[in-house]
Amino acid sequence: MKTICLIPSASRTRLMHRDVLYGCWCSGNRVGGGILPPLTLLTIATVLNEDGSDVTLIDMVAQEMSIEDIEGLATSFDVVVVLTSTMSFLEDLSVIGAIRGKNPELKTIFFGSHPTFMPRETLAHSEVDFIVMKEPFYAVRDLVRALSSGWNIDDIPGIGYIDSGKPVIHPDYPFIDFEEIPIADRGLLPKHDYFNPIIRNYPYTTTNTSYGCPGRCSFCIAPGMMGKKLRYWSAEKVLMEIEYLLSEGIREIYYRDETFTIFSKRNMSIFRSIIDKGLDFSWLCNVRVGTVKKEELALMADAGCRLIKVGVESGSQEILDRSRKGIRTVDTERLFLWAKEIGIDTHAHLMFGMPGETVKTMEETLRFIEKIKPTTIDAGICTPYPGSELFDELRKEKPDIGDGTWLNWENLHQVAHFNHLFTDVTGDDIKKMILKIYRKFYLSPPYMLKKLLDIRSGGELKRLISVGSRVVRYSIFGENE
Repeated sequence: MKTICLIPSASRTRLMHRDVLYGCWCSGNRVGGGILPPLTLLTIATVLNEDGSDVTLIDMVAQEMSIEDIEGLATSFDVVVVLTSTMSFLEDLSVIGAIRGKNPELKTIFFGSHPTFMPRETLAHSEVDFIVMKEPFYAVRDLVRALSSGWNIDDIPGIGYIDSGKPVIHPDYPFIDFEEIPIADRGLLPKHDYFNPIIRNYPYTTTNTSYGCPGRCSFCIAPGMMGKKLRYWSAEKVLMEIEYLLSEGIREIYYRDETFTIFSKRNMSIFRSIIDKGLDFSWLCNVRVGTVKKEELALMADAGCRLIKVGVESGSQEILDRSRKGIRTVDTERLFLWAKEIGIDTHAHLMFGMPGETVKTMEETLRFIEKIKPTTIDAGICTPYPGSELFDELRKEKPDIGDGTWLNWENLHQVAHFNHLFTDVTGDDIKKMILKIYRKFYLSPPYMLKKLLDIRSGGELKRLISVGSRVVRYSIFGENE
């Protein structure tokens, strides 16, 4: 039985991040464009390959494949595994529908945020044969095994399907020991030079050394997808992957863990080993405020870390507390100061329109960013995703919020959906503030001059022009594509 692990194409955009467990997360000029390697789907393909399945990974976006291209391959496969999300689901259905038109016997398996949090709504569509909820690796493996051998699927946890016209939803697949998740086989990736605006050294790759986050933010779906217990690779396995990636020619690694620095003891061992072994590569990671000390940050830099990404969200402590972000602005300020002193670049994620937001608190955030001076920023609108506490609360008050599929590529993080119900600002107010902060940050002459002076090669100049033109276009015109 031949299986496709598929990233569908998107007619509305080709600039998107679709690598994490949730599916699509952000897209467009606002984040400088770029396409990340489909890490979660690649890991599934690796699990299937190690299990003896005949598997092919196809990234229609990166490979610039049309519907006609994938239709031509459809008759050669028996099963398609699709990474989807609430904001991509309807368009993903159209791609699968076209494929099924050429191969009606093709079995379809959807996983990601939408099947996890809206299982019955997902199964209501004829293009969907099976769903896999939450962590997909072993559930997909077991389901493909059953489909290829004719085994009974009744005992496979974590899946859903339609039987006699009614949805059948099995209990969750138990979260597995994270050490069992294999190192993703990069040889299964399509031949494509994946571009990311925050990457400096190519070729690069992404990876995950853990699942989970100590935070309980009301707008986040991570606890629902990954569970509340932190799970992670040992230092030995992280180092094993680093050495494998370097042997494949990788020069920069982007750690996509929700909060890489929470595992202080493990990480200090990793950093010292990188230094002792003389492993030559650069890397970047997500840092949660309050989880790293200055001496750890300095060791990170010595071990090759050149950039940290931080969920700053807001410069107003009141707004952070309302969303249960669990961080303090004073600690955020200290983290950015340390990074500057040590020589690590910083990227600040900002979110406007959070619960309790006012014009005054948005101005606080603007002033806060001017104070902490990150290297780069991105800003979006707080969006009630299915699977978050914020979404559940809103759905009780306003049932017409439905299954959330009013989200799509074009309005993702760019349109205020129901924000008027939990803020004192209008959608126009939020949009104007985002454009204001982009203009003040990216269009300032000192910033633009510094970027030009930091260029070290023709390749960096080319990337700066590509990324800069998108961000400048968004800053001036508000065009996300």
